[in-house]
Amino acid sequence: MSNKKITKKQVEKRVQDWKGRIVNLHSLISKWLKNNPEYSIKNESSIEMYEELMQKFQVPKESIKILDIYYKNHIIATIKPIGLWIVGTNGRLDILYKGGSVTLVDKSEQFKEPEWFAYGKIDKNKGNPFNQKYFQKILRNN
Repeated sequence: MSNKKITKKQVEKRVQDWKGRIVNLHSLISKWLKNNPEYSIKNESSIEMYEELMQKFQVPKESIKILDIYYKNHIIATIKPIGLWIVGTNGRLDILYKGGSVTLVDKSEQFKEPEWFAYGKIDKNKGNPFNQKYFQKILRNN
């Protein structure tokens, strides 16, 4: 989609879609951790989203939640939104943890079901589908 055809309404719709995909990802991770009471999550902090297209079309800033993951009441990982308009993706988040970091990107088309892929230090070129098994591997590296 070229910038000439983009409208303010489309930018607003993409921002709301992005926020929804992040909320759904947080819910999925919460579900994965539900059966292990030693883990807990908090999403009390947030990051301000005000990307270039939002500024261009005067779309108001948005607050996007950051997800903190705890093990026995100690923070072990943070999932931080990086940006929506990232070349080759439908948005990017970073998972930061003691063992390193993982770049998490949505490879889906706009407004479609997310296809989360993880790019860590071992698989940074190929990437892996981000699923419960991959997530547990990250947690084991803490």
